[in-house]
Amino acid sequence: WRRLVANRCFVRKFDVNPLFLNTRRFICTTEVVLSIMDPSQRFLAEVLKLFSIKSTILSVLLGGFCVAADRALRWKGISDHVLLRGLTDNLGHGLVGLWSWGIVSGARTRQDVLNTLLCGLLASLVDVDHFIAARSLNLKDALSLPARPPFHATSLLLATAFTLWVLLQMMNWEALHILPWICTVAWLSHHIRDGTRRGLWFPPIGSTPPIPYWVYIGLIILLPNVVILCLHSGTIIAKARDANLPSISNV
Repeated sequence: WRRLVANRCFVRKFDVNPLFLNTRRFICTTEVVLSIMDPSQRFLAEVLKLFSIKSTILSVLLGGFCVAADRALRWKGISDHVLLRGLTDNLGHGLVGLWSWGIVSGARTRQDVLNTLLCGLLASLVDVDHFIAARSLNLKDALSLPARPPFHATSLLLATAFTLWVLLQMMNWEALHILPWICTVAWLSHHIRDGTRRGLWFPPIGSTPPIPYWVYIGLIILLPNVVILCLHSGTIIAKARDANLPSISNV
């Protein structure tokens, strides 16, 4: 223990309060604290390190934004105008996608900001299939389709994202390894928001029941945090293996 402290901690003198002047106290690094933890506690600590207070607050605010955006669509000045309602709804999809990836990336670098903007754009572009299916640029035609257009098929878009991920892994394109995750966040956030009306569509199996409103809000809040966990799962597994921890399936 003394060697551990000598190598990985440093000592600082400071005044805690007038009753404890010149108190010596050890300020240890996170690695030292983790090294003396129980294996299951260390595994949980590694997971919790992925989520900051900032990302938690932003996730809750994202849910609040969804509630505000949904209420805005019910305002008479918006709901009575087809064009304004369509633009507001699509803008909401884009902002939810943008916000979600901002939580995932933290938007710390220029590339993070570009990826965040891309996620918002992809979330908005899902609605392009309304015009493709209607074969018309008329908004009323696009919104009065007899069936759901193809880009609203959750199974199709998830299969597309997975195929893209496999191809990028095979080609070892590190620069684009994040793209399938951006697509997943953009498309799933859009589908979850739409799912409150008609559920999620998984052709050829069918559709789920409409998503209860507060379940939808919860899923939107969870989505970026689940993606954070997936993106860092390799690091967590590696640290667990180095520390001779049980595999994730046994925890």
